[in-house]
Amino acid sequence: MNILELLKPSDKIALVQNNKGISYDQLLDKGLRFGSLLYSHGIKSGDHVLIFTPLSIQLYISMIGTWAIGAIPIFIDFSRGSKFVNDSINILTPNVIVCDTVTALVRYKYANMRKIKMLKVTKTFSSRVDIKNTESSHPAIMTFTSGTTGQPKVAVRTHGFLINQYQVLKKHIDFCESHIDFGTLPVFTLANLAAGMTTILPNNSYNKLKLPSNLSSITRAICSPAIFEAMSKKSELPNLQQVYLGGAPVYPSLLKKIRDDIEIHIVYGSTEAEPIASIKWNTLSQEDKEKMANGEGLLAGEIVPDIELKIAQNSEIIVCGDTVLKRYYKGLGDRENKIIDGDKIWHRTGDAGFIDSQGRLWLLGRVSQAISDKHGMLYPFSVECVLDTHFGIRGATLLHNGKRTVVVDKDVNVREILSQFKIEDIKKVKKLPMDKRHNAKIDYAALKNILISPKGIK
Repeated sequence: MNILELLKPSDKIALVQNNKGISYDQLLDKGLRFGSLLYSHGIKSGDHVLIFTPLSIQLYISMIGTWAIGAIPIFIDFSRGSKFVNDSINILTPNVIVCDTVTALVRYKYANMRKIKMLKVTKTFSSRVDIKNTESSHPAIMTFTSGTTGQPKVAVRTHGFLINQYQVLKKHIDFCESHIDFGTLPVFTLANLAAGMTTILPNNSYNKLKLPSNLSSITRAICSPAIFEAMSKKSELPNLQQVYLGGAPVYPSLLKKIRDDIEIHIVYGSTEAEPIASIKWNTLSQEDKEKMANGEGLLAGEIVPDIELKIAQNSEIIVCGDTVLKRYYKGLGDRENKIIDGDKIWHRTGDAGFIDSQGRLWLLGRVSQAISDKHGMLYPFSVECVLDTHFGIRGATLLHNGKRTVVVDKDVNVREILSQFKIEDIKKVKKLPMDKRHNAKIDYAALKNILISPKGIK
């Protein structure tokens, strides 16, 4: 078994970036030649290859070459800063780092990367490597994530796991070959490649995502709500038929701005479990929308039948199943994030929620951000949904700052509308800090620093 079995050679365009396309034949050829280059430098099956390139065609060439020889691509979220990167490399030292021309220089910023051998994906090799057969349990991708603790832990997805995940995703997402997708989430782009679709990637950028100029040709998009909002402001998207939104809370005010003829899906999942639930926006009843507007939470939709889902005593959503990662590398993070119950291993999502009378999942926000005090329990999405409905504020969050505190980034009077939640303090900031990966989730550590700085408060 090898995940590359899903990649079918053809002259069809596989990926487009900066208005330049590469066919499936060319992508596979370049990947297998890069695999030969890795092999010639002593990289073998089971070795760890840190891929240090932005979201690009070269990234997928690197992955194909690494998989072809049975080695394991490693990904670190470099947006989390030098300490996170250096700590990650201390946990799992790569055998080689794959860079492009720019990142070959940038790597010197990280002390623990300087002493590791580096290869440029821009190099060519005269011969192609044969695709190595591996066991289904052989690791295919190792991704460093931090979760609620901030400490690096490694999510390991095997070849068998990714192939099984693709089969599940096909039940909930339209992977029709005729679609032209805008791809900003790498795992879904891998699924696109398995399905034989054409994917337009963001323009090559090392700081932040840059939208391509040819968005008008896309027929489908899978992205975060923040990215889709930026897309819709830049282009009329005349050919867009379907949108799948995930990676961050999807609030109704954004969905109301999308054309009625576009099919909108909301997908809930995580690195460790994808997908967990999904729903079509046009299937929501008026009662559902009123519940969200009144602060009852965000509707995530039908729970996918391929997993088991339960609500723990603290309202946390926990899941298990074949598409849920059982453990982290060397067990680092298992104690905090896994629950062993007989022969089942449950993953703690860190999200609070509940299941309604129709068996649908509702989200309430991060368990760690919930407030329990003399007034009872209060969850972030309760407050944020109300502010989204009445003021179009998605830059809002709930904190327990010694008292119930709401932080907003617009100069509006929200006190009256929030009276039902016993809010004691309202703070206004110039801008709420968002995660650098999706630009759609609150960076609570950064927000804390803003609140203690007199320059951060309006």
